[in-house]
Amino acid sequence: MGGETRPRALDTLRDARFRLLWIGQSVSSVGSATTLTALTLALVDGPDSAGRIGVVLGSGLVSEAVFLLVGGVLADRLPRRLIMLAADAVRCAGHVLMGLLLLGDGFSLAAVALLSAVTGAAGGFFRPASVSVVPSTVTAEHLQSANALLAVARRLAMLLGPALATTLVLTVGVGWALVLDGVTFALSCLTLALLRLPEQRSRTRGSFTRDLREGWDEVRTRTWLWTNLTAHGLWNLARTIYFTAGATLVITRPGGEWSWGLVVQGGAVGAVAGALLALRVRPRRPLRVANLCLAVGGLPLALIAIEANVWVIVVAAAAMNTGLAVMSALWDTAIQRHVPDTSLARVGAIDWLLSTALAPLGMVAAGPLAQRFGAASALGVAAGVMTVSCLLVAVVVASPGDPGAEAAGSGAGPIDREGVKSAAV
Repeated sequence: MGGETRPRALDTLRDARFRLLWIGQSVSSVGSATTLTALTLALVDGPDSAGRIGVVLGSGLVSEAVFLLVGGVLADRLPRRLIMLAADAVRCAGHVLMGLLLLGDGFSLAAVALLSAVTGAAGGFFRPASVSVVPSTVTAEHLQSANALLAVARRLAMLLGPALATTLVLTVGVGWALVLDGVTFALSCLTLALLRLPEQRSRTRGSFTRDLREGWDEVRTRTWLWTNLTAHGLWNLARTIYFTAGATLVITRPGGEWSWGLVVQGGAVGAVAGALLALRVRPRRPLRVANLCLAVGGLPLALIAIEANVWVIVVAAAAMNTGLAVMSALWDTAIQRHVPDTSLARVGAIDWLLSTALAPLGMVAAGPLAQRFGAASALGVAAGVMTVSCLLVAVVVASPGDPGAEAAGSGAGPIDREGVKSAAV
C-alpha cells in the first residue's frame, strides 16, 4: 500500500512553524465546535426555536459560501498568514459580542444573525488561506502528516465540542460560553502573530474576475481535479439524506433517540480514528485509495433503509467517517502537491465551494423526496450515488500517482511546488 517513508507525527510537530499553526488551529477548532452547540442551546426558546436556529446558523453558512471565492483570490495575492490572523480577529470579536448580547438584556435575533453572518464571512476568507498555507510550514515529506494532524485536531474538537459547550452553558451560562469561544480565536491570533513563514511567491496580478477565471482554469484543465470534485459534490449531496431521512427512520423506531445518539457518536469516533489512520497510510495511488474510502459512505444509508440492527449501523457510520477523514488528508495533500502555489488558495476555495454547494439543495429536497418515494427508497438511491460516483472516479479516472496520469489528466500535467512540470508523484 505504501511506497514512501512514514514520518512520525512527532517529527512533523518538531517544526516550530507547523507547531504554532497546529496549536492555534487546534484551539480555534474547539471554539468553532463549542459555538455551534452553544448557539443552538441559546436559541431553543419557544415554539419557533427551529426557525431561530435556522436563521442564525444559516446566515453564517451562506455568508461563508459567498465569500469563499473572494477569500481565495485575496489569499493568492496577499500574505496568507495575515489573512488568517485578520479573519480570526473578526471571529474573536464576533463571538465575544454575541456572548455579551446574550449576557445582557438587549438580546436581538437580528443582531445575533448579523454577527453570525460576519463571522461566517471571516470563515470564507480564512478557509482558502489556511489550506494553502500548510505547505509553507513543513517539508514535502511531512505534508500528509501535517494535514492528518490538523484533521485529528478538528475531529477531536467535533467529538468533544458539544460536551464542552453543554458543560459551559450549564455552569457559566450561554453568554460566557460564547465569550470563552471568542478567547480561543484570540489565542489562534497570537500563534499566527508569532508564526514566521517564507516569503510568498509573487505573481502578476490581474482584475478580480481574471484571477477568478484563472482559478477555474486550474480546475478545468485537470481532469483528475474536476472529476473528483464532481464525485465529492454528489457524495455530500447524498449524505444529506442520511442526516434527514436516515435520522427520521432511526428516531421513529422504539428507543430511536438513544439509537441515533449511538450512530452519531460512532461516526464521531470513526472520524478521529480515520484522522489517526491518515498519519500512517502512504498509498502509491492516493486519490484512488481516497475515493475507495469514500465509497464506503453508502453503507450506513443502505443499512438504515433495510432496518438493520442499530449496532451494525453504528459500525457502518464509524466506517463512513473513517473513510471521509482518510480521504480528506489524502485529498488536501494531493492538491497542495500538484497545484501551483500561486493558484493554491483559489483552487482550495473552488474545491470547498463545489464539494459543498449541493448540500443545502439536499437538505431542502430530502423531505419532499422521502414523502414522495418513501424514506427507505430515498436512502437506497442516496447510498447508490455515494458508492457509484466514487467507485467510477477511483477506477476510471487517472490521477497523480497513476501510471500515465499526465497524459490522461490535463494538458499542463501535474505541477510541483515550484510551478514546473514534473513527473507524477
